[in-house]
Amino acid sequence: MNTPDCSLLAPALAWSAYLRVQTEAHPGLADWLATAAAQPLERVRIEAWLAELAGVEAAALHRQPLAQDICRAALRKLRQRVFLTAMVRDLAGLAPLEEVTGAMTDLADLAVAAAYRSIAAELAETHGVPREAGSDQPQEMLIMGMGKLGGCELNVSSDIDLVMLYGDEGETDGRRPLSHHEFYGRLTRRMMPVLADIDANGYVFRTDLRLRPDGDAGPLAWSLDAFENYLITQGREWERYAWLKARRIRVQAFADSRPQAQAEQLEALRRPFVFRKYFDFDAMRALRGLRERIRDDWNRRTLSRTGQQLPQADNVKLGEGGIREIEFVVQLSQLIRGGRLPALQTRGLIESLHAQRAAGLVDAESARRLEDAYRFLRRLEHALQYQDDQQTHILPRAPEQRAALARALGLADAAEFERQLAGHRDFVEATFRDVFCITGLQGADARPGGTAEPDSAPSDERLSELARQGFGDTAPAALDRVQRLLETPRVRSLPDSSRARLEDLLPAALQAAAGTVNPSVTLGRLCDLFEQIAQRRVYLTLLAEYPQALARVARMIGASEWVAQYLTRHPLLLDSLIDWRALMAPPDFGQIRRQLVEALDACVLPDGTPDIERQMNLMRDTQRQVSFHVLAQDLEGQISVEKVGDYLSLLADLMLEQTIARVWCQAAPDATEPPRFAVIAYGKLGGKELGYESDLDLVFLFDDSDEAHGERYVRLGRRIVSWLNSMTSSGRLYEVDLRLRPDGDAGLVAATVSAFARYQRESAWAWEHQAITRARYAVGDAGVGARFEAIRRDVLLLPRDAGVLAEEVRSMRARIAAGHPNKSGLFDVKHDPGGMVDIEFVTQYLVLLHAREHPPLLENLGNIALLRIAGEAGLISPDLGRRAGDAYRRLRAEQHALRLRGMEKARIAADALPEERAAVIELWRTVLGERG
Repeated sequence: MNTPDCSLLAPALAWSAYLRVQTEAHPGLADWLATAAAQPLERVRIEAWLAELAGVEAAALHRQPLAQDICRAALRKLRQRVFLTAMVRDLAGLAPLEEVTGAMTDLADLAVAAAYRSIAAELAETHGVPREAGSDQPQEMLIMGMGKLGGCELNVSSDIDLVMLYGDEGETDGRRPLSHHEFYGRLTRRMMPVLADIDANGYVFRTDLRLRPDGDAGPLAWSLDAFENYLITQGREWERYAWLKARRIRVQAFADSRPQAQAEQLEALRRPFVFRKYFDFDAMRALRGLRERIRDDWNRRTLSRTGQQLPQADNVKLGEGGIREIEFVVQLSQLIRGGRLPALQTRGLIESLHAQRAAGLVDAESARRLEDAYRFLRRLEHALQYQDDQQTHILPRAPEQRAALARALGLADAAEFERQLAGHRDFVEATFRDVFCITGLQGADARPGGTAEPDSAPSDERLSELARQGFGDTAPAALDRVQRLLETPRVRSLPDSSRARLEDLLPAALQAAAGTVNPSVTLGRLCDLFEQIAQRRVYLTLLAEYPQALARVARMIGASEWVAQYLTRHPLLLDSLIDWRALMAPPDFGQIRRQLVEALDACVLPDGTPDIERQMNLMRDTQRQVSFHVLAQDLEGQISVEKVGDYLSLLADLMLEQTIARVWCQAAPDATEPPRFAVIAYGKLGGKELGYESDLDLVFLFDDSDEAHGERYVRLGRRIVSWLNSMTSSGRLYEVDLRLRPDGDAGLVAATVSAFARYQRESAWAWEHQAITRARYAVGDAGVGARFEAIRRDVLLLPRDAGVLAEEVRSMRARIAAGHPNKSGLFDVKHDPGGMVDIEFVTQYLVLLHAREHPPLLENLGNIALLRIAGEAGLISPDLGRRAGDAYRRLRAEQHALRLRGMEKARIAADALPEERAAVIELWRTVLGERG
C-alpha cells in the first residue's frame, strides 16, 4: 500500500486554522486528504463519495431517493470532503480555478438534486405525484441555479441562489391531493433545511430564495404562466442581470418524467427577457445603480455587525477593482449586445470574456489582463475563505497576516503580493470606470446614471449661452431648430422620462455641433436624428451615457448628409462609435467571419431548427456595422476610395458565402453534399469597386453530373435572391440584379457551366463580353469557380476585328449616354464625355482586342492597372495611360465624395477638372476615334 504524501497538506495547514482543527479532531483525516488530493476533483469522484457516505451503490443514487436523515448527514459530510480536498489542491498549486469552482458547483447540483428527490418522495407518498396538464406525465420541479451557481463558478464558501418553478397548475393524484402550487411550495420549504441547517455535521450550503419574483413577499414556487406574466408586467432591469447566468439544475424524483419541453419553455422566457433584440444601453445605468446598492448594503451590514465602516479597499469582491467590477464589465456587454450577438449568451464569466474577445468587443491584451485579474482575485477570495471556512472577502490588515496570505498563494513575499494585487485592481478599476463612464460626464446636472431629473431640463438661457459659444449669429436659428424638435408630434408624445432624457441631451448636442465646420447644418441633422430615435429610448441613453459618441456623431453627420440619413435609418450603428480606436483599426474579416458564423449557428428555434428571421436580421446588422466601420475610416481620411471598394467587396463576398450556407438546406433538404454551385460577380462587385449602397450584379452557375438536380440549383438561386433582397425589420441586405445571366430576364436563374460557356461562345453580344472583363468568381464551389475563370479567359482570347469591335463599343457607349441625359449645365463625372464610363469602355476594348498578344490584360486588375499595362505594352503611350489612370482615380473620388454629401447624381461645375477630362477625351480619341 502506498504511503500518502502528507507534504501536499503543508501549504494548507500553514494557512488554514480550520484545517488544523479538523485534522486534530479527526485522526486519519490527514492521510485520507493526502490520498484524495493527489487526484483532480471531478464530478464522478464526488458522486462516488456521496454514494459511499449514504451507504448505497453509486448507480442507485439517481434511481431511488435517500431517506431525509441519511440525505442530510451524507451531504454535510460530502461538503466537508469537497471543501477540504479543494483547499489542499488549490493551495498546493495543483488545482486551476475551474477545478475548484467546478467542484463546488457539482457539489451544489448533487446536493440540490438529492434533497429534492428525498423531499419529493416523502410528499408524493402522502399526496401523490403532480402531473403535466393533459397527460399522465409526471411533472418535475424546474430548479434554477442563479448567480455563480448558474455560471458554474461557485466560490468555496458561497451561498447558493435558487428560484423554484414548475410547469402546469393542477392537482396531485394521491389520497390527500394538493394543488401543484401547494405541493411545490411545501417541497421548497422542506428542502431548505436539508441544505442549510447547521447540525453536528455542519451544513451543506446557505440557500437564498430572494431572487424569485416578488422576493420574500412572493410564493416560494411559481408556475411558468405566472412567471411569464411577472416578467412581462413587472420584470425589472436588475432582474435581467440576475437571470443572465440562470441555469436549470437537472433533478428527477419521478420515474418516466420528461421535463425537457417545460425546460425549453422556461428558456424561451428567460432569453428574450435577459437579451433584448436591440442594443440595450439602459442596462448600463441599471448595473451601475445595482453596484451602488450592493455596496451600500454591504456598508450597512458591516457597520451594524462591527460597529465601524471598513475601507472598500479591504473588500476583494465589492471594492474598487474587485471581482464584482470585473463581472459587471463583462456582463454589461452581454446585456447590451447579447440579443444581437447570440455568441455572447454564455453563463460563465471567462467563457463570456473569450466570446467578447472573439467578437472584437475587447482587445486581446485587455481580455488577457481582465482574465488574469479575475483568476488572481478569485484565488485570493478562496484563500480568505479557507482560513476559517467563513464567507468573507475582507483582506487582513495585520502585516504578519498579509505575509502569511502571500505565502498561501505561493508568492515570494508580502511585497510581491501587494504589487500584484495593486496592479490587477488598478487595471480593473480603470477599465470599469472607462466602460461605465464613471468619469467624464458633462454638464452641471451630470450625476451617477448620466441623466438629469425630469424637472431639470435646460433653460432657454442655458441653451442661449451654449449657442453663443459656437454658433455666433446663427444662435437664434439654432434655438428655433431645437424648439421645433421639441414640438414635433413624435417628441410631444414621449413619456416624461424619455422627453427628459432628450432634453438633457440638447446642451451637449449644441456644443458638439458648435465644434463642427458648419454648426447650423450639423445641428439640423442632429435634430432630425433625435426625432427619429426619440421613441427608442435606448439610443438616447447611449448618447447620454457616452458624450464622446455624441461628439463623433456630430462630426460625421456634419461632414456628410448621406451619413446623416444612413445613421437615421440604422441607429443600431451608433453603438460602434463608443470604441473609436477599434473603429479606426482595419476591419479583420477573418474575425468578422468567425463571429458571424458562430452567431448564425446560435440562431436556433426551441426545436433545434434554424431561426431564419434572426439569421437574416443578424446578417443585415453585421453588414451595416462593418460598412459603418469602413465609412468612419473613409470620412476620417484614413483609407482611399480604392480601399473602400476592396473592403465593401470583401464584405459582400462574405455575405454571399453565408447566404449559400444558410439556404442550401432549404433549397435541397435531402442533399448530403455541399452544392456544386458558384456565384459570379459582375460590375462593381466584380471589379471590387463596390459602394455603400451598390447593387450586386450576379450570375449563378452550377455543375452537377445528375441532370435531375438542375431544379434544386434554380431553387437555390431564387432563395439566395430572396435572402438578400427581402425587407426584414433590419432592412434589406443587398439589391440583386441577375440581368447579366445568359439570355437576361428570359434565362434560368442558375445556368450550368457548359450552357454558360456555349452561350458566351455562340450567342453573347459584344457588351456581354465587355461585362465579363470585370467579372470574377466570388464564392461557392471552387471547382465551378475555376471553370468560370477558364471560360472567361477563353472569351477574352477570342479573335476580334478591331473595326467591328470599335463600332460595337461606340454604339453601346452612345446608348448609355442616351439613357443618362444631362441638361443641367454641370459635368456628370460618370456619364458625360470625359467621364468614368469612357475610361471603362476604352479599357474593356483594349482587353478584348489585345489580350491574345498581351496576357497580363487577362487579369481582373481594375482600370488603373490595366491602363498602365496597356501603356507598357505600347497599345497607348505610357504617359497617356498614367494620366488616364490618375483621371479615373480622381473622378471616382469626386463621385464618392458627392454621394457622401447626399447627391443623387455625381455632377460638378462645368469647368471643373479640366486636366482630367482632357486626358480621358484624349484616351478615347486615341483608341476609339471620334464619337459617332
